[in-house]
Amino acid sequence: MVMALALIAGVSAQSPAVVGQPLGPWTPGTLEIHQISTGRGNAAFSILPDGKTLLFDAGEAGAIKYADEMPNDTQTPGEWIVRYITRAMAGRDPVIDFAVISHFHVDHMGAIAHVGAAIPVRALIDRGDAYATPPATDQVYAGYRAFAEAMKSRGTRRETARAGSADQVTSSTPGFSVRVISVNDQIWTGAGNRSATRFPPLASVAADDRPTENMCSVTLRMSYGKFDYFTGGDMPGYPNPGGPAWHDLESAVARVIGPTDALVINHHGSIESANPTFLSTLKPRVMIVPAWSPTHPSPDVLKRMLATKVYPDPRDIFVVALREPTKATIGARASQVASDHGHVVIRVEPGGDRYWVIVLDDTKELPVVRSVHGPYAAQ
Repeated sequence: MVMALALIAGVSAQSPAVVGQPLGPWTPGTLEIHQISTGRGNAAFSILPDGKTLLFDAGEAGAIKYADEMPNDTQTPGEWIVRYITRAMAGRDPVIDFAVISHFHVDHMGAIAHVGAAIPVRALIDRGDAYATPPATDQVYAGYRAFAEAMKSRGTRRETARAGSADQVTSSTPGFSVRVISVNDQIWTGAGNRSATRFPPLASVAADDRPTENMCSVTLRMSYGKFDYFTGGDMPGYPNPGGPAWHDLESAVARVIGPTDALVINHHGSIESANPTFLSTLKPRVMIVPAWSPTHPSPDVLKRMLATKVYPDPRDIFVVALREPTKATIGARASQVASDHGHVVIRVEPGGDRYWVIVLDDTKELPVVRSVHGPYAAQ
């Protein structure tokens, strides 16, 4: 019933997509954010209002039971990401102006070498090599560094993300910005481009309490007029049992950014994400769960996301891949999401006052529209 009403509302308000048809092309002035479903990790591709492009992560995790590749296993996740980007940029030579790697885990950057070999990348932005450097035995990190070095010969510049900066991912469109909210031990203060230290000195921290790779994730806020969107990699919201309170990074970020129209749930909806302070402060109208494993999302996380006592406002939840074993574990709440599989596209109209969510079928190489939701009024 909710989906039907959303479809009617979308059509009556000049819906930007038609159910059963391929998604129409991006148009100048529109912000388009695609959460791509490959079944093997995170990847989000955005076309900014001026036509520049941003890829946030390109994951390719290993084989996981009950987690099939999407749309099928005839290609690698990297190849599916390349094909998706090429379609999204139909009529133009594909190029990635900014590739942001949230952190050095394979399900977030295991496909970037494949993507970079097929599509030119102008800027590669990551958390750098200087803080909490992964050990030399980490072959995933070693492979990424080799890729980054090789990309220099193709004209790619590599940058370390700077907390508070709004000049690393740029656009010529007035009223549009992308700001780094946090990375490593730094977090934006909310004033100008200044940042503050959020972790104790590494030398003072017990080995088993040191910041994890997930905790070092690059997090971004994208703003367009009234519209705000947040994505945070694998940033946690709860410490592990017995861990120090500063391991709760979501609450600190929430206090800095405040209400947010749409967001990607941190760490795929794993059990330590989406704490009540984070949700009640951001009050998102739209939440995307970049699930790919049967452990995503945790039943507790979905319970918090749906809880009107956490915040009373309406919300729609879009899960990239809600696997059958996950549904069986979650129970009845699994039916309360707006969509349980597919690529999730946010289209923000020029100026940023309104936006739609369009779900594309991820079971076909040429995806068609499954559902259209909106229009939503930006806060």
